[in-house]
Amino acid sequence: MEIQVNKSKKRAGFLRSAWFWVFLIGIVYLFKAFILQIIGILLIIAFACLGFYYLGYLLFGIISLIIVVGSVICAICILGYLL
Repeated sequence: MEIQVNKSKKRAGFLRSAWFWVFLIGIVYLFKAFILQIIGILLIIAFACLGFYYLGYLLFGIISLIIVVGSVICAICILGYLL
């Protein structure tokens, strides 16, 4: 009879241990998924900000180029008119 009690106690301890590890692994998995999702969202936001930053520089460069080319054309036209 005592042998059976010891076996059932060992079995119960093993089940408690197994459920503990299943619970712990589940929590770690959820935590990992949550952290990876946050990192992914932050990366998307960072790359979007970088894209808009360089797009602003590109638009500024294009507008500057248009102004310079327009000024040169205007200067050539004025010189041609005056000469």
